[in-house]
Amino acid sequence: MNLKKFSFMVVTTVLVGILTGMLNAVTGLFANLELFFGFQAGGFVSATALMGFWAYLTLNFIVRGFLPVRFWRWLQVLVIVVVYIDFVYIRYITEGQNTGSIWPYVWFATWPLLVSIIAAYFKVKQSGKDSFVPALFFMYVFTIVEWFVALKSGLTGLTIMIGTILLACNTYLLLILGPLLRRSPQSSPLAEN
Repeated sequence: MNLKKFSFMVVTTVLVGILTGMLNAVTGLFANLELFFGFQAGGFVSATALMGFWAYLTLNFIVRGFLPVRFWRWLQVLVIVVVYIDFVYIRYITEGQNTGSIWPYVWFATWPLLVSIIAAYFKVKQSGKDSFVPALFFMYVFTIVEWFVALKSGLTGLTIMIGTILLACNTYLLLILGPLLRRSPQSSPLAEN
């Protein structure tokens, strides 16, 4: 990857975040927000998604250097399961026992998982079957880690808005990396002479 491709990926990811934030603000699906707040939130949250993406790439590179690929894949599956259980049960125990119902916690853990499964499916179509578990791991576990601060806020509408921005940016990053790395450099007319 060269600087031009890297810059393209960063700028377009920020644009995806801004557009998702503004779309959330305009539609008012999750919270009544001003358009400029949606713009700001999208930009800042997309930066968080970019940091999470590079953290995942670094983790994957380091772990694959000393663990067998098959073991690393099973470890990722285990972490996905643990994160899901933690996201439902532990959050319910620590925050929601007085509310009575566990179903909001199940919903908050399941909808990002469903989006992650769909994104991982498209990654498999793009890169092959071996990419499903790493794609699902990145999409679910890293989105939850990036989303953690918003989850602690207690503001449901803003939490969902930030989650949708993170999922949109992470899906975009997941699906754009392969084509960016495969894209052959275009020859300039000057190079042909």
